Amino acid sequence: EPLIPYEHFCNVCTDIFLDRRLILRHTLELPAVEVGTGTAQFKEDLGNFHIKEQLTERLSLPHHHVNDHLGANRLEVQFFDRSKNIQVTVEFSSGDNENRIRITDVKGKLNRFWLKLAANENEHVYGGGEQFSYFNLRGHRFPMWAREQGVGRNKSTIITKLADLIAGAGGDYHTTYWPQATFVSDKLYFAHLEYSAYSVLDFSAATYHELELWGEFTEMVLHMRTAPTWMGLVENLTSFFGRQPTPPQWLLKGAVIGLQGGSDRVIDVFNSLKQQEVKISSIWIQDWSGKIMTSLGKRVYWDWQWDPKMYPGLKSHIKRFREDFDVRFLAYINPHVIRGSNMFNESDKNGYFIKSKSTGKTQVVDFGEMECGTVDLTNPKAYEWYKQVIKDMLKLGFSGWMADFGGEYLPVNDAVFFDETPSTQMHNLYSQMWAKLNREAVEEENKVNDTFIFMRSGFGQSPGYTMTSWAGDQNVDFSYADGMASVIPAALSLGMSGMGIHHSDIGGYVSLICMVRTEELILRWAELSVFTPIMRTHEGNRPYRNWQVYTLNSTTKSFARLTSLYTRLAPYHTAVVEETASRGIPAQRPLFLHYPNDPTTYDIKYQYMYGPDILVAPVFLEAQHEWSVYLPPDHWVYLWNGTEIDVKASADGIGRNVRVNAEIGNPPVFYRKTSDWKTLFETFVKG
Repeated sequence: EPLIPYEHFCNVCTDIFLDRRLILRHTLELPAVEVGTGTAQFKEDLGNFHIKEQLTERLSLPHHHVNDHLGANRLEVQFFDRSKNIQVTVEFSSGDNENRIRITDVKGKLNRFWLKLAANENEHVYGGGEQFSYFNLRGHRFPMWAREQGVGRNKSTIITKLADLIAGAGGDYHTTYWPQATFVSDKLYFAHLEYSAYSVLDFSAATYHELELWGEFTEMVLHMRTAPTWMGLVENLTSFFGRQPTPPQWLLKGAVIGLQGGSDRVIDVFNSLKQQEVKISSIWIQDWSGKIMTSLGKRVYWDWQWDPKMYPGLKSHIKRFREDFDVRFLAYINPHVIRGSNMFNESDKNGYFIKSKSTGKTQVVDFGEMECGTVDLTNPKAYEWYKQVIKDMLKLGFSGWMADFGGEYLPVNDAVFFDETPSTQMHNLYSQMWAKLNREAVEEENKVNDTFIFMRSGFGQSPGYTMTSWAGDQNVDFSYADGMASVIPAALSLGMSGMGIHHSDIGGYVSLICMVRTEELILRWAELSVFTPIMRTHEGNRPYRNWQVYTLNSTTKSFARLTSLYTRLAPYHTAVVEETASRGIPAQRPLFLHYPNDPTTYDIKYQYMYGPDILVAPVFLEAQHEWSVYLPPDHWVYLWNGTEIDVKASADGIGRNVRVNAEIGNPPVFYRKTSDWKTLFETFVKG
């Protein structure tokens, strides 16, 4: 049997299979390939892209010819329209545990391409990078374009409407920092589109999935693999990209505490938290390079050098805290440099920034009352220079940093790159290059296993370079689209895209005049974070208006208990992330990975398995004292009181819903009675 079996019916219909799965169906009535021409307008404003297309022509290619004389592992299909003299040749190939679909020849002046993959009406599809609104992607279109996720992300809410008045910053269900043209199907295959220009994953049709490509689509390659099980499929997916290393063990000694405001304030708050027995692994000082005030609030001064006026004695403090308290320090960096700074002047003089096509000089981008240049990572000298900037943070004593941003703010209309890659192709790729640069810096210093780098942006091969991810800038509220709830499908979708170690800012980040963080929100978010690989706080963009873990002694006491629970789970955390590093199974994983025979699990997006044995159902709405939890068929134990619930499968394999107490500090969490970690979990009943 050939590696690419197909069924061909008199030049009218062809079905192509992959490991007995129907992958592509071409008929005269519904051709698998369409082409066209069009123009696009990309308008960028503070990282928010407003994309308009003028489609000139869209043509179906109804006729086709199959060439199966290329060997057992290759199949070539010409799709054409006789009347238009247009033809596209698509090659299907197999080998080395991988299957590829690629375009080998195009006749005609075209810059739009659509490929339909066969689908079942009830098929579930997951992935697409980091998706905050939907976990099952069926029924929706997802543009693959890096941008700000937006503030509100729901066009029906007041917050989104207000944000849209400023730079169109409200966002939508699909806007994301980490778009990735990767998806997995419950037919047990994954597909990864290797194409960096604008594209769309369209899952809105009942009988097919459509890939839409803009630009020079002859560069497209679609990689596909199958597996007999979900676990095997995820292992195949992550072996394709490369897996994340195990985070450093010191992270499990407590929470990462985000503080700012200078040495005196940081030390004062730290001492207060320690006095109240908060477990702390590290202090994250994002303003180590200085501060600047804007209408958004207090922001970091983007000149990546230590500000000795704000943090006098920083190097000695870093050394002393590590020796006396076993506490590390973390920093902040991104690939942009503020105009007027020493680093900007140096980079500008050496030609290390992305250039403006219209002026031939450094392209300056507005980041919200901050004008900056962006390091051109396609320039080898600029790449090595910025790598040294990162290494200098290690030499100062930092044990990690937030590597913020990526390609979100890269304009496409006026940008010129050193290697002459078109800006429409480099926009998404930049996030991947930024991750690669950070990874190389710590690898060359032999500090991968001791350094904590967290990133929000990604694309393409980013999972193989990124060490840990975080969910970006959520609102400080309980909203579904942009609040605490949204980080759950974000973690699950990114995990099914190959990035398995994820966390979020405890309490969210974005605060507006009408929206401030409450004590309830920060504690609910903290209790969720106990059951993730990393527990990290953020003071937000308006620290003094938001509730913090140190605002009241009672808040600190509650938070201290949660940090103790997090550290108590350290052996289990270690086992979970080691499985992510060795097998690629995400730390926070959908229920169907462990309960594939339960059809209900395929539509659950606000619960997750943490590792193989813990089921977490976070309380993401305010003023809740009880919570409904779905339990798949298994023998479950409630973590907080030891109550056992033996859930028997119904005739169709379904488990059942239960209601549990959900007071703040005791989120709905169950574990499997047969777990090897049962003895550890039983200690939670005792306090």
